[in-house]
Amino acid sequence: MAPLAYLYIGLAAFLVGFTKTSVGGVGILAVLLMALAIPGRESPGVLLPMLIAADIMAVIYYRRSCQWHLLVRLAPATLVGVVLAWGLLASTSAISFDYGRFIGWVILAMLALDLLLSEGLRRLVHGRALTALIGSLAGTASMLANAAGPIFGIYLLQMGLTKAEFVGTRSWFFLLINIAKLPFAVILGITTPQSLSLNLAYLPVILLGAFLGKILLEYINLALFKTLIRIAVLVAAIRLILA
Repeated sequence: MAPLAYLYIGLAAFLVGFTKTSVGGVGILAVLLMALAIPGRESPGVLLPMLIAADIMAVIYYRRSCQWHLLVRLAPATLVGVVLAWGLLASTSAISFDYGRFIGWVILAMLALDLLLSEGLRRLVHGRALTALIGSLAGTASMLANAAGPIFGIYLLQMGLTKAEFVGTRSWFFLLINIAKLPFAVILGITTPQSLSLNLAYLPVILLGAFLGKILLEYINLALFKTLIRIAVLVAAIRLILA
């Protein structure tokens, strides 16, 4: 890899740790940085163990704050989405296409959905049909590109949770879904012993991000922070698409 790629991976590792113990949104930027560092379908597979390590840290911090009834409602549809996305990836394994550009489009779709629901459709997330749709979209986006954060964040924001409950519920959800995805990633050959050694090298950076995220959660201006992240995500996604 080029020297700049290692910097991208380091930034992605830090942001993964930070977002898991603080506010959501930064994780999408980490996905994009990893795609810039490692072009191709291996990018999500390299990032996945980093996400699991950060999820474990977040669960340790917020283990008592999870709202399990919300996860039970989403779990079946989410698992269906994971399996469907795995089938898609397996069927296209021999087909040559620009996976970086594909990730860019997936991220733009998630960002557009985030903005759309932010503007007046959020009250609908309490309906069973839309809950099932959100679960399946989260599972699909997570398996394809580790990009379920925006859609799941939208769902949780409507439930009147405290900050701790929001982060705790999100942490348990993604820990369980990412562990469920790991065997599929190994079967696809996108998570390998070589990629795991790279993950291990960046583990201290992930832990640092998680530690700082926990400390800074109380001081973050959520509105400004999410606006800046959305701008950064938009720029990075466009760069992937146009590359």
